[in-house]
Amino acid sequence: MRFDPAVLARYFVCGTQDVANETVFFDVLTQALQSGITLFQYREKGPGALTGNDKLRVAQQVRDLTQQYDVPLIINDDVALAHTVHADGVHFGQGDGEPAENIQTAGNLVVGISVSNQQEYARIAHLAGIDHIGVGPVYPTTSKADAKPAIGVTGLQTLVATSQWPSVAIGGIQTDNLAAVLATGVDGAAVISMISQSQNIAATLAFWQQITTKKEP
Repeated sequence: MRFDPAVLARYFVCGTQDVANETVFFDVLTQALQSGITLFQYREKGPGALTGNDKLRVAQQVRDLTQQYDVPLIINDDVALAHTVHADGVHFGQGDGEPAENIQTAGNLVVGISVSNQQEYARIAHLAGIDHIGVGPVYPTTSKADAKPAIGVTGLQTLVATSQWPSVAIGGIQTDNLAAVLATGVDGAAVISMISQSQNIAATLAFWQQITTKKEP
């Protein structure tokens, strides 16, 4: 996949552990795809996350579903799985091994790396093969037990201005703070609960698209 920063606009991240069960997971993902997400990251992590053959089975179904809607698929921290299901890319956290080795193993996959401060950015600034960075957490988040301290909109803006790569905001982003996040000049936002816990996914995505349109010149 040739990376286009435009796909970062409405980035949905989810795994089966983020919802009640696998059936709900596929229902939520289907609604999100129908309603206008531009990128999906399959992320099985934390208590209740699938592993082994179950994770592979779900990932293969996710690949089929995202292809139906022509939405690129990113796999979280599992290069082997990404290659196996022919995903478009892979995303790594700062604690997911050595960045240079991860990039090499990723091969022709799109590569995203999480960054939460200037020190972490400096750690990867010299590397080739990165396509975009995920910046955050912008706000406190409950989706990760090991989440870094929230950097706020000011911290986000600083890293967006520093970055030589396209950037997507992550962490605690909801409909009531989305406009402030996008006003920093970031290329998009990545969310979990804003969609996975939404009472009306179509309405949430319609609002998101409206905010994105207002951001454009």
